[in-house]
Amino acid sequence: MEHRFSTYDAIGAKACPVYIKLKFQQVKRRQETLEIQKQKRDQQINERRNIKNDADNTYMEIDERKNETVVPSNEAYELATSMMYSEWMLEIPEDIDSWIAVLCPEGKRCCVIAQDNKTKTVNKFGTTLNYYPSLFPYGCHASYNCPSHRKRTVLDCVYSFKLKKYYILDIIEWMGVPYSDFDAEFRFYFIQSKLSEIPGINEKSATNFYPFELAPRMVTRDLYQLILEKSQFFHDNIDLDGINFYYPESLYTPGESPLVLWLKPFMIPDVLQKPVNDHLVQLHRPPDYVNIFEYSQSLKKKNRRFKKKKNFTSNCDKMEIENLVEVEMDKDPVNDNAICMED
Repeated sequence: MEHRFSTYDAIGAKACPVYIKLKFQQVKRRQETLEIQKQKRDQQINERRNIKNDADNTYMEIDERKNETVVPSNEAYELATSMMYSEWMLEIPEDIDSWIAVLCPEGKRCCVIAQDNKTKTVNKFGTTLNYYPSLFPYGCHASYNCPSHRKRTVLDCVYSFKLKKYYILDIIEWMGVPYSDFDAEFRFYFIQSKLSEIPGINEKSATNFYPFELAPRMVTRDLYQLILEKSQFFHDNIDLDGINFYYPESLYTPGESPLVLWLKPFMIPDVLQKPVNDHLVQLHRPPDYVNIFEYSQSLKKKNRRFKKKKNFTSNCDKMEIENLVEVEMDKDPVNDNAICMED
């Protein structure tokens, strides 16, 4: 995972030392994260081989974690804070061509939880947006579903307001089994195989109120030709919001991860030095765009100003959340005027 900076980077360092510092920090974080995940895997292997002497304590910890999921008041917040988010691709990994590129449509990032024979959508703050039936395990009233507080299916999704449809980015839990400790390559294969086993999951019905579909994904080397030839990747002209690049061996970890990197379509020629379809650049590129660093910094400033304004109404919002009731089935998840993946 070592990186050799080019002459262009060296020139950029003189012009903007903060940028080059952030690039080095991202490389360092990626190396540290990989080492931590490697140690975690080794520890799990040792525990399974009964090398660890305090195995009884490990089982007690597992039982305690299971008991925590029973508490409904903490469940939504727990899952919301455990979601994984990407970092801007300030530094290009040398092996980026072998990473997995996931195409993300314009929409709202959310967590979908199927449990107790109903499905709910939760935003990143842990607020339940609505309830509805789905064909996922424990997601609707069906003969093959048995309600259980201990078992659930949890998915990381993007909701398209235009299509009233969910695009699945990743899997967190399936039928009560957590998959956060499995690498991205396996998680993507697993969820794809499970979706193929559920007839009607991509259609609206009485037992599946919203269609679900796996967001398109491919190895990065196969992405370059695709984004050059095409400008539309989703139904009904839904725009491509951006691309998440997953390191194939990355685990699903809470918060921002240097093993998941994010680019807007118009940034690809600038960052990856690869051409893209002209429509992707013309439609989305801001007229004042300079580079990814300037863009990400200006976005942070806008978010800070937005949060300051939102603080004035925070007390009212909390009261509304406390009095939240189940949303009617024909309503969509709440749109809080921020539908970009960076949010």
